[in-house]
Amino acid sequence: MMDKIHLRIGSYPDNDMIIESEGVDGHHLELFCDSDGNVFITDLNTKNGTFINGEELSGYALLKLGDKVVLGRHYVFRWESFIRSEESQQKADSFVKEEQKRVGNQTTKPIIQAKDQVSIKQLILIYAAILIMIILMFFVF
Repeated sequence: MMDKIHLRIGSYPDNDMIIESEGVDGHHLELFCDSDGNVFITDLNTKNGTFINGEELSGYALLKLGDKVVLGRHYVFRWESFIRSEESQQKADSFVKEEQKRVGNQTTKPIIQAKDQVSIKQLILIYAAILIMIILMFFVF
């Protein structure tokens, strides 16, 4: 079992946790949990900001139970699952699964992911192209 957790979170594919949501920057934040259960959050100079209890984070902060963390203006980040305990590894794993259920598999991807997954934007473009082709075929015939 690890003594600490250190994750980089954002919308770029090289992050440990990928969140594709409006207002989430490419490299948005880092989350660090030490062996004593202290959770530190660092904003990575984002343009959309990281907010703790409505106050914009500048630099880093030690999180307290009950703190509400918002990435950008809309994405509520449930950080409490990263608190160190004897079951912390299971909590971290279940956190990723819970986030996937909460915001959908297309929005939050697990730490280990397939590179060939199709994003929602790509699916919309594909469906739009198919729809246009169907409409054109209708008018041609």
